[in-house]
Amino acid sequence: MAPEKMNPAAGRTADGVRDASRAAGRSEHNTTAKASKASLTVRLDDRTLTVEGRLAQTLALLIQCGNRGVTAGEASPLGWARRTSHYVHELRQLGFTILTQWEEAGDARVGRYILAGAVAVVARGAA
Repeated sequence: MAPEKMNPAAGRTADGVRDASRAAGRSEHNTTAKASKASLTVRLDDRTLTVEGRLAQTLALLIQCGNRGVTAGEASPLGWARRTSHYVHELRQLGFTILTQWEEAGDARVGRYILAGAVAVVARGAA
C-alpha cells in the first residue's frame, strides 16, 4: 500500500512492533520447518486408510476413549479439538462409523461421539 494511503497511527504501531522485535534479536522471517502433522494409518473393513492432522488426532482420541466416547467439551481442553463435530463429520465421510449419543447438559444437549466398528491401527506418525 502506498505510504500516503496508510493509516499513520497503524504505521507507527507496526514500526514500533518491528523495532521491538529487532531489538529482541528476533528474525523478521520464520525459516523454521513446520512441525510434522500427526498421522494415523488404520485398517477399516477391507481397506487401509491414512488420516493426517486434526483428523488423525480425533480418530486416535475416539479409539482411546472406546465405548465411553467423547464430547466436544471433553476434547476442547486438549487444545487442538476446537471443531470436534467437523472432524467427526470428515471421518464419517471417509467411511468411519461414528455414533452420536445425545446427552442433556443443563438446558442444552451435547453429542457424545463413539467410534463403532472394528478399526485396527497399522501405524502412527509424528504428532
